Amino acid sequence: IDVMARQQVMANIMTANFSQKRITEKLKKEIGHTRSSRKGLYNKFLCLNSGSESVTVAARIADLNAKKQTDPGAKYHGHKIMMLSLKGSFHGRTERPAMASDSSAKSYQKLASFRAIHLQTVEINNIESLRAAFADAVKNKIYFEMMLMEPVMGEGNPGVGVERAFYDEARRLTREHGTLLMMDSIQAGLRTQGVLSIVDYPGFESAEAPDMETFSKAVNAGQYPLSILAMDDRTASLYETGLYGNTMTTNPRALDVACEVLDLVTPELRQNIRDRGAEFVTKFKGLQKEFPGIVTDATGTGLLCALHLNAEGYKVVGVEGIETWLRHHGIGVIHGGKNALRFTPHFRITSAEVDMVITKLREALKRGPVYK
Repeated sequence: IDVMARQQVMANIMTANFSQKRITEKLKKEIGHTRSSRKGLYNKFLCLNSGSESVTVAARIADLNAKKQTDPGAKYHGHKIMMLSLKGSFHGRTERPAMASDSSAKSYQKLASFRAIHLQTVEINNIESLRAAFADAVKNKIYFEMMLMEPVMGEGNPGVGVERAFYDEARRLTREHGTLLMMDSIQAGLRTQGVLSIVDYPGFESAEAPDMETFSKAVNAGQYPLSILAMDDRTASLYETGLYGNTMTTNPRALDVACEVLDLVTPELRQNIRDRGAEFVTKFKGLQKEFPGIVTDATGTGLLCALHLNAEGYKVVGVEGIETWLRHHGIGVIHGGKNALRFTPHFRITSAEVDMVITKLREALKRGPVYK
């Protein structure tokens, strides 16, 4: 808050500022900090406003590349251009991100621009489904301009993470087919593994990096409009002057907020994110045993976790839904999945606060069925 309130000179004007140098240095220090080398990682960063906007720019770069790949004489000339993402995916609500978001696709069918099918989806961690999608694309002359994945799903299946074997196959296939691979860490960054980027996830330290990765909620203190599109050198070289522009992009005030956030990330904070997340899932599973047939599942990675309920009698969303009851009783929660309570608490949450959430959940479930 103090950084947000700090006086700035022309903070809303697109001009050179030392904050750009500071954030670039801090991002390079954070991304790849678990690896022996930064070789092949991101060297270029575009800073925008909402998370959806960073995905929009990633899609714009993919669109530019798709034109080059499908122009007369190019390898994929005559192919239909589509995007590929995961079933239940969510990448934003603006035009192209919404087209890549399976979880909200039905909401936009009333729009003429969504009449055509722009997207194919595969099940998360289903390697055969992934291979079949690319094989079908070859057979039917489809060019996937971009594959979008959340390292940990935030909306459609909250808290479920991409496995290394699935990621590796996605990286191999996208390389083979000239498809740009973008990881959407807008919700998962820092929150799920205590690290900003998937390249530092446990078990991913030796994985080949994606072409692009987006960050937002992790670096903007949950308050100030900022998102970041990170790109490797090859992807950055695709960008052309005039491809995108915005008055408030790379706002020095926003960059100072991001620098402050990254400075606050300590080894102890990273560990707390992982430990309290594991504690949530363990205690959610305890509720599942306590309320069989009511609690159907418990999912989570770090502090992005969810308690899934039986929709027959235990509605999450609604005037008298469990989500509303919990909010009225002081618990921060938002729905997700088909009928789940999704929790994204602050990174310094304590065991006592976890227990408070569990206590209120128990009270909510003991109220009995909720149908509206």
